[in-house]
Amino acid sequence: MSRLPVSLSSLEIFAEAGRLQSFRKAGENLSLSTSAISQAVRKLEDRLSQQLFDRTGNAVKLNVHGIRLLRDVETGIEHMRMGLEAITQRNPLPLTMRSPPGLAPLFTPVIQRLLFSEDCDVRFVSDETQEQTSFHDFDVTVFCGARAGLHTGAEILGPDVFLPVCRPDVASRINGMADLLHYPLLVNETAAVTWDEWLKTNNLNGGGSKRIYFNRAAHIIAALLDGAGVALESLRILSPQIQRGELTICPLQGMKSLRRNLTYLYLTTDPSKSQRAERAAHLIREYFNTEEDGILRSKHFASGLLK
Repeated sequence: MSRLPVSLSSLEIFAEAGRLQSFRKAGENLSLSTSAISQAVRKLEDRLSQQLFDRTGNAVKLNVHGIRLLRDVETGIEHMRMGLEAITQRNPLPLTMRSPPGLAPLFTPVIQRLLFSEDCDVRFVSDETQEQTSFHDFDVTVFCGARAGLHTGAEILGPDVFLPVCRPDVASRINGMADLLHYPLLVNETAAVTWDEWLKTNNLNGGGSKRIYFNRAAHIIAALLDGAGVALESLRILSPQIQRGELTICPLQGMKSLRRNLTYLYLTTDPSKSQRAERAAHLIREYFNTEEDGILRSKHFASGLLK
């Protein structure tokens, strides 16, 4: 294994300065002078031939290169910390799981049951990235997206079905396809399907409709519950609200859905972790799998109480 081009101590100093956006505060936390922090960061920048902070007087702010490096350095430091704890403590390492933010709420009952049944903590990470390598660091990963099924060993968790969804009182005023376009169309910019696809499939021209754009499914759900419009979202993600009667599929006769295989489960191949990962995967299958209509098989969300 080749050596790093910079010292670990310089990366630790950079991470603290970047996290706090302050050389002075970083120095206080690391018991170093402000000038020592500044000098260490400057040497790191020289070694990388890349400026990491924008400096204005005594103020510093991470630039785009610094933000990218900080994310990766903090991840590396966390993994080193976990490795050190694993050989210095008797407690087992946390069971680690990862998913996109849109699916994160479905993990709540899974985590609750794991904490009850497993003799360890649980670490859950939610992000949009689908890297080819970093997911191997997790015991269990749920992927979502057009390329999710490309990972070797990935297991599909049922279809994702996309149909217009809104609050029941809004649905009661939608009597036909044309009525749908009188309401703002809520757009999830991270979704694998678009309103334009659905409108074309249903022979509708949505050119005159107003749209509200979001970058998180959670924001879409909040807007729907406020009655802000109609969303085209995976019924898997909206199943808890649909099962509780808070949201409903728009009652449009003859409308066609968009159907995709987008959500997959991946388990670690580390034999020392495989049994624990499989127990977690069993729960994920229970709570995440969908029926052919795209609604979750599990009814645990229907009452609003996790059972």
